[in-house]
Amino acid sequence: MNSNYDISEAAPFSYAEYRNILQSLSEQFDIIDYGDIDEKTESFCVIRHDIEFSVERALEMAKLESEMNVKTSYFFQINNNTYNPFSSKNLAIIHDIAKLGHKIGIHFTPSSSKEKIVRSEFFMMKRIFEDLTKISVDRFSFHRPNLNSEVLSKNINIDGIINVYSNLFFEYFDDKIPEDPEIKYISDSNHQWKYGHPLDSMNSSWRKIHILIHPFSWSSSGGNNYENYLNLLKEKNDTLMESINEEISNFPISDIIRHYNSG
Repeated sequence: MNSNYDISEAAPFSYAEYRNILQSLSEQFDIIDYGDIDEKTESFCVIRHDIEFSVERALEMAKLESEMNVKTSYFFQINNNTYNPFSSKNLAIIHDIAKLGHKIGIHFTPSSSKEKIVRSEFFMMKRIFEDLTKISVDRFSFHRPNLNSEVLSKNINIDGIINVYSNLFFEYFDDKIPEDPEIKYISDSNHQWKYGHPLDSMNSSWRKIHILIHPFSWSSSGGNNYENYLNLLKEKNDTLMESINEEISNFPISDIIRHYNSG
């Protein structure tokens, strides 16, 4: 396949690399929504984003995708320790992502693999999220399902709701993953491509691809896992400083920043 980009020019986990990935995938597949897939769909590529640490980076990725006419799904946690989806700033960001044409979903860890409990907890979070964001939710993804693989093996289906791990979009294997599965699952978890890189699709027979991209792992400069977390910590620190400064008019922000930078 001929490509009009040079992979070597893009730093790993940079927005430039992600553009290359989207360019390549768009040449080979229809990048579509989960809701457009059924049992008769012979080929597809779906992309989703589980939001773990940075709502701001999620927006940057959503803008990039929109510029390339790609629509994906963004899954937010309502009980995350590092961001509050219902703060005024983050509410605005989530609405901006939705306005770009991307779908919004719930990302959560069920307390049990029992379908009744998964269903109950999802609808509770769905109700809270919709009440506070005024955005309709019709999908969910599990957080760290590898720690409770039974929740994947059960292929939980809820009428009118998209479980991204259902067998329409994902194949569960309780043993070694075959070299050529019907649905190829690709993830950047832990800043590595454990199941293969999306650009491997250029030399493969894959016809169905499900890709998980974590926006917090990506940035303008890219870099390794250590560098990424350092930059992410700085961004979170800057956000905290801004919030404190907004809340406390006499807060000595300049002195604190000077002390922080010198340390």
